[in-house]
Parts: sequence; structure tokens; C-alpha cells
Amino acid sequence: MRYWRDTEGEEFRNSDVCYGRSYATSDQVDVAKISIRGEYPARAWAYNEEAHEMAVIISGTGWLEVRGEQRRELAEGDVMYLSPLERFRWGGEFDMIVSCGPAFDPAKHHEESKA
Repeated sequence: MRYWRDTEGEEFRNSDVCYGRSYATSDQVDVAKISIRGEYPARAWAYNEEAHEMAVIISGTGWLEVRGEQRRELAEGDVMYLSPLERFRWGGEFDMIVSCGPAFDPAKHHEESKA
């Protein structure tokens, strides 16, 4: 078993509006507490090469936009799944728990222009 206090996670910042703490035991799976305070990424799409992502909104409201799909409004308790290579954007003022498998790798997380 592994156990962390909230402040013991590894702090990260993807941008001024997307930041949090991650908790990982191996390269197989991880979990992060992420705060969104605006649009991320701004005027672009984000995607992961390999990771499957599961997200649960724990507070606040916002939206998730997936390329080619209708934007979804988000509220506390909502659960989302994003497959590898799926292009997405977040927006709003909310906190979420996100688990990735395999574990999130910044070198395999990319942004591309919305154009």
C-alpha cells in the first residue's frame, strides 16, 4: 500500500489555468488532483499518445470539448473517459481527480492548434 497526504504529491503546472498534484507508484497507473481556472489549452487541442484518462469532477462547474463532438457541461460528480489520441479541451472553474493508465508522461502529452 502507498499513502500520501494531499501536499505530498508532485506539484505540476501545465499552464496558468491548469495545475495540480500527481501521485504515482509506477509507470502503469497514476492519479492527479487537477484544477482548471479558465480554458486549457487555450485555442488548441490536448491529447495523450498512450494514456487512457478517467476524470471525476469533485467541485465547481465547467465544460469538456472533444473534437468532433458536442461540448459537454460539467458539474460535481460527473465522470469522463478520454481515449489515447482523442483531442480535447477543458474550460471553467473546477477541480477534478484524473487517473491515467499507463501513467501520465509529459513527453507523451501534446497540444495542437485548433485550426
